[in-house]
Amino acid sequence: MLLENTGHAYCAAPAALPDDEDARLAALQGYCVLDTLPDKSCDQITELARTLFGVEIALISLVDEDRQWFKSRAGLSAQETPRSMSFCAHAILARGSLVVLDTHQDGRFRNNPLVTAAPRIRFYAGALLRSSQGHALGTLCLIDPRPREHFGPAEMARLEQLACMVMERLEQLRNRGYTDHVTGLPNRARLMEVLRARAHVKGDAGLPCAALGVDICSREYLFDMVKALGWDYAESFLVQVSRALCEALDYQPVYRVTTTTFVFLHEGTAAQRQEHIANVRQQFVQALEIHGIPHQLDIAIGVLPAVDDIAGSDVVRSLLTVIDVGREEGICPRQFESVHAENQRNAFWLLSALPMAFNSSDELSLHYQPKVRLRDSSCVGVEALIRWHHPVLGNISPAIFIALAEKTAQIRQITAWVVRHAVAQAAAWHARGHRVPIAINTSARDFESDDILRLLAAQLKQHAVPPGLIEIEFTESAMASNPAVVRQRVQAIRELGVKVAIDDFGSGFSNLSYLKSIPADIMKIDRSFISRLVENEADQVIVPSIIHLAHQLGFSVVAEGVESEQTARILHHLGCDFAQGYAIARPMPAEELEEWLGMVR
Repeated sequence: MLLENTGHAYCAAPAALPDDEDARLAALQGYCVLDTLPDKSCDQITELARTLFGVEIALISLVDEDRQWFKSRAGLSAQETPRSMSFCAHAILARGSLVVLDTHQDGRFRNNPLVTAAPRIRFYAGALLRSSQGHALGTLCLIDPRPREHFGPAEMARLEQLACMVMERLEQLRNRGYTDHVTGLPNRARLMEVLRARAHVKGDAGLPCAALGVDICSREYLFDMVKALGWDYAESFLVQVSRALCEALDYQPVYRVTTTTFVFLHEGTAAQRQEHIANVRQQFVQALEIHGIPHQLDIAIGVLPAVDDIAGSDVVRSLLTVIDVGREEGICPRQFESVHAENQRNAFWLLSALPMAFNSSDELSLHYQPKVRLRDSSCVGVEALIRWHHPVLGNISPAIFIALAEKTAQIRQITAWVVRHAVAQAAAWHARGHRVPIAINTSARDFESDDILRLLAAQLKQHAVPPGLIEIEFTESAMASNPAVVRQRVQAIRELGVKVAIDDFGSGFSNLSYLKSIPADIMKIDRSFISRLVENEADQVIVPSIIHLAHQLGFSVVAEGVESEQTARILHHLGCDFAQGYAIARPMPAEELEEWLGMVR
């Protein structure tokens, strides 16, 4: 085994630093090969070198700041040695390759612990590994405990040929899988390699390793930039922001793991970590100018204090979670907590359980909340609200599973399930002579394609339901991504004879330019304006204005969240057309609704 603890003092001076040391180290980091798992191609080259030249040891040695690290090693178990003992640290100073026929005859090495103790080096030959910019990264070296009398130009040429093969392989590794093509930074795959390598040496002495996730801006901000200025500009933006981030982190390795998120691993004290965080925040206090356009970035920072305590595959996921939590809470930096991991597991479990619920006959159901005309308190329709009763967990709140599903394509499955069952229920009531219009909620994702239009048309035809008995509710956020396309799809739904309602008006960034052109019939005022109408003076000003605006634009108006008779009276006085809320009736199963409506004889 290579030197562990010989007790020998190394009297000879270590190799001097190359003139290009800073650039050389930066180039070495850019190859993203330090501390990575073994590579089959590199191992084949070292084994070939050992056999070809008849030596006991062949190494691909990379000279880092304080160590030499072996990307591949044939005939040796150690992964690295101190740079101060490194023969390769001398080799990278040479213009060409370095050959030492007998270390006992060389004043630089005769007292080196690697000579006086295992592996007792007597012969060394190292062919330089040079980057495409000419920086010496390390060597492909041969080591043997027997001195040699000769290692001529032909032999060195063959060794240098193998060294060229090593560099070609390192270039392939860098370009193929470990480098982000936009910023040139190591990517998520490289981070996973580093974390896997850490797991192999877990338990070694050292400072705890933390991970910092820096989200430079919201995804919406970047996508809006792309739409306005194009991908070329957005990529230039990402390059300059990544450079600023690397500068704030003293040019230590930074990994780009998503479109807008970067990760930095920090081995040090909590105080040092806080200093890095402060530097990052300070870096982005001022607007960053990209091609003359200033960007005031809303960065978010997530902290994972102990990377080695969790699986490497969970590091990025945990950081993305805590970054989202931090944005929602307005806290920067936000430290990951065990409850976040529990929430992650619960979210995954619920999303994976939903497909089974769709196939079950009794897990999902619809409850219906009446909507009444304020003028005479007559019921003019109901809103269909999905409920989930899991056989193990019991009732799962829609606020939880709907919010999760909206982040995935499963929200479309939920909408489709509701459409099929709501139209079937409307048909059943209509067949019994009861005209009960049913409103169905949709999400922004439902308007990314024509699927909902085709499904509605097919269900109305299948059940022979008058289209006026179905109402589709959508929020303003559906308009934000592609207003023209969404407007066309909403208009097509309306042309089926289905009514359309703008849901939760006022809860988002209400855009009046959208509002004047939305082909809708109804506007539903968000409950946040209604719930405190009795006592809140601002709401008492805003609500009449919304009602007046809606009527002027030709919309009927529904107030959501009416929870008292007094609120209902005020709304009627203000000219609101309809209302729904707990003061009128809670959502209920179809059978209870029939009793409530007096449909049961």
